[in-house]
Amino acid sequence: MPGLFRSLLTDVRGVSALMFGLAAPAIALAVGGGIDLSQAAARRQRIASAVEIGCRAASLEINFQSRQTGADPKKDYTSVANTKIRESVNGLSQPGVTGVNVTATLANNIITAVATAASANAFGGILGYNTVALRVERNCNYVVGTPGTPTPTGTVLFVESFETGHNVASNSWTVLNNWNGWTTQSGKGGIEINGIPELAANTIRFGNFFAELDSHCYTSGCKTNSNMWREFTLEVGDYELSYWYISRVRNAAYAGQTLCAYSTDAKAVWDKLKAATWESQTNRIEAFFQKKSGSYSTPSKDVDKATDQVDVCVHTDKWTERKIPLKVTTKGTYRIFFQAAGREDTYGGLIDYIRFCSGSCP
Repeated sequence: MPGLFRSLLTDVRGVSALMFGLAAPAIALAVGGGIDLSQAAARRQRIASAVEIGCRAASLEINFQSRQTGADPKKDYTSVANTKIRESVNGLSQPGVTGVNVTATLANNIITAVATAASANAFGGILGYNTVALRVERNCNYVVGTPGTPTPTGTVLFVESFETGHNVASNSWTVLNNWNGWTTQSGKGGIEINGIPELAANTIRFGNFFAELDSHCYTSGCKTNSNMWREFTLEVGDYELSYWYISRVRNAAYAGQTLCAYSTDAKAVWDKLKAATWESQTNRIEAFFQKKSGSYSTPSKDVDKATDQVDVCVHTDKWTERKIPLKVTTKGTYRIFFQAAGREDTYGGLIDYIRFCSGSCP
């Protein structure tokens, strides 16, 4: 008998199959859980975009209603905000999402919109986890106008949110050159279209993609700090450039600060921006507005307050809108030019939802 037991203990034939059979349910649940979480993230992102759009619509509606003749200057516009944001969110077709609830509050000319919902699990229910809780919070500014005054008008001439014209999958990325009407400079990386929320503090403000210009190089000897630009034929008048920015690499020491500067900002603002030298300003993005005269001049990187430079950002820990007023005094051809200008390490500032408008962007 002792010999038989020893034989059984030393017989390992079929052990791998047995172990796999025992582990297979756990592996299947782990894979299924990953699928559930991925679906929840995608559903949350769609809700976030709808909340953002609804918040902006609410801001415009409050501006409009408050300027009507006879409007009550002390009116509470909370119900207006809730209606607009709920219309936007409820207009989504979201199979697998239940229990959607949207609440907007107004204070200090800021709308705070919070949406909660539940994402149904396809696999988690086996273990009793039928849903994943979703929560989205967005803020936008609103303006209460003076009754009887006209509503400021503005026309959007161009929008780029990096959502179309490519086949990049969610949670993935690629680098493209001369893409979607944007020109890129040869010898540089190109426009990195990215759909990985973790790189943007787990939030993509508009749609499912954003852009990075300190991008991967596919050829030897190229510079990762790339640039992109596009032209416009413009009449004399007032214009505005709007875009959103966030740091890809974030420093806790800069938490809550917007380390950006417009061309018109005071010296103290620029001094603070220059002093933020962490990681050699790896997140630095520069924006230019240039008039064509023969050929354009391509700015060198790390310039401050150049003649045609209109904005610089080196760090924010959340998506921040930059709204830059521009004036055209001579009819002609102009270009909007963005470039990465920090340390070249493929970790740069992120941009999204670029708009160019006559007047002010609505």
